[in-house]
Amino acid sequence: MCAAVVLGLSFLIGTPQAAPAGGVATTHTCSAADKQFLLTVSSNMEQLQYWSDSLQSGDATPAVVIKQAHAESEQVAVTGPTDPSLQTARSLLRKMFLEYGAAVKARALGSPPGIHVRNAYTLANGV
Repeated sequence: MCAAVVLGLSFLIGTPQAAPAGGVATTHTCSAADKQFLLTVSSNMEQLQYWSDSLQSGDATPAVVIKQAHAESEQVAVTGPTDPSLQTARSLLRKMFLEYGAAVKARALGSPPGIHVRNAYTLANGV
């Protein structure tokens, strides 16, 4: 289930569909900071896929995956994109990683992870 979440999020994040909010024109940039943000996100999504697969195969514990999800959230948080849409994406992605970690935690504790999975998907759709 977690692997499906990661795969779906990777697809959504990898499909750029920027549109102006409320019909207001937005000036987009592609600064060095923007490029670094995109590289960081790409790397973090690959890492999340790796840890999700490792959790599914039993090669990683939920605690390790949760720790990694939090680390990935922090890595995204310290980026400084200048493009307005990437600034919004940064906030949503940071929260998405935390929700993914919360889903893994809930499942490890025997609780339904559905609310956290739904939140992660919703945040990814916002990106």
